[in-house]
Amino acid sequence: MLLFLALSCLAAAALGSVAVYQRGAANRLAAPDGAARLPPKRMNEQKRAEATLETLQHGDVVLDGNDDYVVVGTIGYREEQDAWALYVLDAGATKKFLEVRRKAGTVSSTMFDAVADAPIHGHLGNGLTYRSKPLTVDARGDARTTVSGESDGRVPSLLKYARYTGPGSVLVVEEEGTSKRAYYGSPMPSDALTIYPHA
Repeated sequence: MLLFLALSCLAAAALGSVAVYQRGAANRLAAPDGAARLPPKRMNEQKRAEATLETLQHGDVVLDGNDDYVVVGTIGYREEQDAWALYVLDAGATKKFLEVRRKAGTVSSTMFDAVADAPIHGHLGNGLTYRSKPLTVDARGDARTTVSGESDGRVPSLLKYARYTGPGSVLVVEEEGTSKRAYYGSPMPSDALTIYPHA
């Protein structure tokens, strides 16, 4: 009988402490800073649509054959109504650059390397030979840039650019203030790249 009475008292004390704890927790969460103790609400979070070249985000993985690259930065370009992006790809010891642009309703992509031996000094004409390949001017103008993520030292700016194309080759020369840079690469069929979205 004494054991039964002791167990009843213990149960009542346990229920009482649970009620006190719940009341205290409710009071703490009602405090002005209480919301910070709650996990973030994700009621209206939308699922990301399928990852494509035009919807690349930082952390996505781009697979080119047996080579895979992580998107770590984005340089956006805008010239009047035309807009395109140059994605900075972490290739391990080096960086690659993936240009994605839409022209006449078709998405095109070019994989670039930054190059130091391109003719970037003085006024370049309508054509040139680079690495034994004849290239002709495809576009030339001024573009405003935006930068996010790792940008290989780039900052938002207004720059002049010239784009040269030839058989299987693209050379882009940019002049930004007193600095000049060049990217050289090859156009890629859009279906040659596989994209794995960042989890």
